[in-house]
Amino acid sequence: MGRRFGMALAVLALLASCAASQAADKVGYVNSERIRLEYKGARDIDGQLEASVTDWRNKAREMEKELDTLASELENQRLLLSEEAATQKEQTIREKRASFESYLNEVWGMNGLATKREVELWQPVFDRVTAIIAEIGAEGGYQMVFDAAQMGIVYAEPSTDLTQQVIDRLNSETE
Repeated sequence: MGRRFGMALAVLALLASCAASQAADKVGYVNSERIRLEYKGARDIDGQLEASVTDWRNKAREMEKELDTLASELENQRLLLSEEAATQKEQTIREKRASFESYLNEVWGMNGLATKREVELWQPVFDRVTAIIAEIGAEGGYQMVFDAAQMGIVYAEPSTDLTQQVIDRLNSETE
């Protein structure tokens, strides 16, 4: 009987230590999309990005207008042009179209200028958010902090949402 009691005590001690260890493992989450929306400096960053995008759009429109003009001229003059002159104009149009398509890809394609500009403008904020999350995590004894916008968290206790703390710290730095 003493042996069973000792074994039961050992099992209880093991269960108690597991429960204590689980209680110490705190997990929290933030919503990065909400942080981005509620960050006070977002308007300035988005304004800078929009200025760049506007410049790129204007250049694309100019290129497209030039292409339309050249195509229209060719159609209007086709009967008056020699075969050689018409072929030369067609070649010019093809080259301009290729240049236009290359420009569109350079700006809006995968890893294009628009994406690079957005990263360039937002990266310092993302770095600061990461640092703030690490500070809050350390201060609160959190073992892990997830991003609800990226992870698709289905349920979490509202008390584990650290988003407002991050927003408050981030915004206090911009005032």
